[in-house]
Amino acid sequence: MLAVDYGDARTGLAATDWTGSITVPLDRIDARDPDLVVRTIAELVAERQTEVVVVGVPLSIDGGESQRAQRTRAFAARLRAALSVPVAEVDESHSTDEAHDRLKQGGLKASQRKRLADSVAALVILERYRSTLPRP
Repeated sequence: MLAVDYGDARTGLAATDWTGSITVPLDRIDARDPDLVVRTIAELVAERQTEVVVVGVPLSIDGGESQRAQRTRAFAARLRAALSVPVAEVDESHSTDEAHDRLKQGGLKASQRKRLADSVAALVILERYRSTLPRP
């Protein structure tokens, strides 16, 4: 599985290992061009033999959609068109805050947290998605 924390300038990524049991943050994509982000993710999906991509969608407290959520859903649609694997969506509300908290608890300085937060947020998104799956 591959999780995507889509942003206008930075896109965080996290993935499971080949067994699906270990989740790790990956290098983020620093790009503003959505086509480049889609191409980069498509290459990563092929390279890692990804079976599902999970995109975090920032829903509001009442479950409604902000402009950010609409842009993210449009990006997820672009991914669906470009990939041959399913693209799922999960609520990513406060995932970046949770990522910063985790990194702070890990003793990282603010500059280190900023560099890693997007991909750790993607890790949170992937954990949320995995928690919705039925247990074997």
